[in-house]
Amino acid sequence: MKERSRRRGWRLDHCVRLWAVAMLILTGCVFQEVRTQQSKMETFCRIDGSVSARQETPSPLLVGLVRHNGGTLEDPQNWSLVDHFVLESPGRWMFRAGPGTYGLVAFVDVNADGVYQPGEPFMPVDTSQLLTCDSSHSHAELALFIPTEGRSRVKGEIDFLKFQARSSSAQLQQTLGAATAYGVVTTLNDSRFSEEHAINSLWRPYDFIFDVGPGIYFLEPYDARKIPVLFVHGINGTPTNFRYLVEHLDRTKYQPWLYYYPSGVRLTGLADHLDQTMKTLQLQHGFRQYHVIAHSMGGLVSRGFLLRNQTGQSRARVPLYITISTPWAGHKAAQAGVDYAPAVVYVWNDMVPRSAYLTDLFFIDSDGEPVHRRLPDGVHHHLLFGFKHRGSSIGESSDGTVTLASQLYSGAQEDASRLYGFDETHMSILDSMETSQLINRLLDDASP
Repeated sequence: MKERSRRRGWRLDHCVRLWAVAMLILTGCVFQEVRTQQSKMETFCRIDGSVSARQETPSPLLVGLVRHNGGTLEDPQNWSLVDHFVLESPGRWMFRAGPGTYGLVAFVDVNADGVYQPGEPFMPVDTSQLLTCDSSHSHAELALFIPTEGRSRVKGEIDFLKFQARSSSAQLQQTLGAATAYGVVTTLNDSRFSEEHAINSLWRPYDFIFDVGPGIYFLEPYDARKIPVLFVHGINGTPTNFRYLVEHLDRTKYQPWLYYYPSGVRLTGLADHLDQTMKTLQLQHGFRQYHVIAHSMGGLVSRGFLLRNQTGQSRARVPLYITISTPWAGHKAAQAGVDYAPAVVYVWNDMVPRSAYLTDLFFIDSDGEPVHRRLPDGVHHHLLFGFKHRGSSIGESSDGTVTLASQLYSGAQEDASRLYGFDETHMSILDSMETSQLINRLLDDASP
């Protein structure tokens, strides 16, 4: 009987297996791979700063990172645009760049189409202030200013939104952001969504970024008549985890958008990446509303994203935010990984109970005292949780993966519109007819 129970345990969903692996601490060869992947990531340098324009404007500001490919600095043909950052108004920007020599450009996107057209205020490359990137360099607090009369040295238009993922070898000289998929149309049977890629993304996030491609994938071409529904998977998850919910979505009203990301990177970076990706898509398509549905760790990513995204006058509204089985208070297995693993996977630092990331999701400092940080106005959060514990009932109540205490963390409950419990496990809740029916009802109630 014990042997059969043990075999059933190892047939748990991929999310459960990964937490079990973290608890048991894998063999040294796996963690050597983690070190190798992290060393690759660390060859990139950080470039960050702020941007403003001479005249206040309601138009977006775009900052571009350009790479010098050799030859004279004055010849525009010797430069290539490798990444971009979208801002709704003057503020901060950031790039991660591989080894090389770079410059910065910026412009006021007067017609908000993501393309520089002659006549729009432009800040060209300052060839006396080039940036060298390698593992020992970073460039912080760079202040960029776009003059009203500024013009590009390049004749014609410059498309800042043209990038798609390249092969791993070619992409090594590109920035992380340039690998992003912006609304690539595919199906749930796409080989990129395989469980193998998802599991590897925890241990080899660098390879995932360049060989698979993070970003937002569409299941149909953009349709302005349909409301986007953004799905955000959990740790070691893929968009296919939402197959049942997507298949039972009313596709005459809604269009599913699937955020796909490597599980092993810091949650702060994922929240920032999702924010930039959605802002870019809004520039491309001009949508004014969408809904968000997130599972497991995807709830942590998406709450961080909403806290970043739902500010500014030109933001698209998010009337409905649904989270499913999210470990709001973290997971003890991540603490075991941080304490005992030969190499610490980046995301574990954010998943430990009371981590800085988890704290920032729910609290802000006010005169030295923590004050609850609410979701932005207009975002109505519906919190779904599961309580079907697998096997023995010994131990904390849970859905077989995440404890009820973590799913029902008081900070998450405080600004949730309603809570809904399901007699389901951590993964079966996504394949439940009751879950699907509830989600469809909430979507219809929140949509005009």
